[in-house]
Amino acid sequence: MRRAAVIASGVVILAWGSALMITGTHLRPGPSAITAETAVDPPKASPPVLESRRVRAINPGEFVSPIDGPGETLERIAPRPSLGGQDEKKVEVILLQRPWTGAAGMLAARGRRVRLAGVLPTAVGLRCPSRGGVPWPCGVVARTQQRMLIRNRTVACDQNGADEKDTLVTVCRVGGTDIGAWLVRNGWAEAEPGSVLAELSSAARTDRRGIFGDDPREGPNDQP
Repeated sequence: MRRAAVIASGVVILAWGSALMITGTHLRPGPSAITAETAVDPPKASPPVLESRRVRAINPGEFVSPIDGPGETLERIAPRPSLGGQDEKKVEVILLQRPWTGAAGMLAARGRRVRLAGVLPTAVGLRCPSRGGVPWPCGVVARTQQRMLIRNRTVACDQNGADEKDTLVTVCRVGGTDIGAWLVRNGWAEAEPGSVLAELSSAARTDRRGIFGDDPREGPNDQP
């Protein structure tokens, strides 16, 4: 009878253990439940932020602080076209440091010879008549006048001039003054036939300026 009681107790224990296993299976969360609890939603993209700046008014005669100005959206615009148009050409310049004046209308510096465009150089040996009948060395005086105009300053000459053998024929300026036009206007050189300086040469001849008048070293030229 004792043996039967032991067997009965073993059966009861086995049945109780089986019940616990079944109950534990139902209570344990499955993989899908764990996944559902730990899943994280992806971050959402933030909407773009539009920035509005305050722009200072720049109307002529008006000043407005950027703080007080109205808020506006800035817009980039295309650059304006060149004022000279598409055919505008850049003029390259040659700088002559302290050039030497061989004659009125001629320049030279470091082996480069330049003749002023539209000007007939005045020969140094030229002698001009005066009203008193005594010729005066107008060629030497004309050369001196050009030297006094340039002094020791740098002369800027356009590089896109014409070449005559070893001489560049072009327009040259000193301190913003066109040297060739200055010479012709004051009568220290004649303009080439057909040159744009021809009218200046005619006026100088009419007014007896420079080589067309009397020796300025003896006093001012007589005016008609």
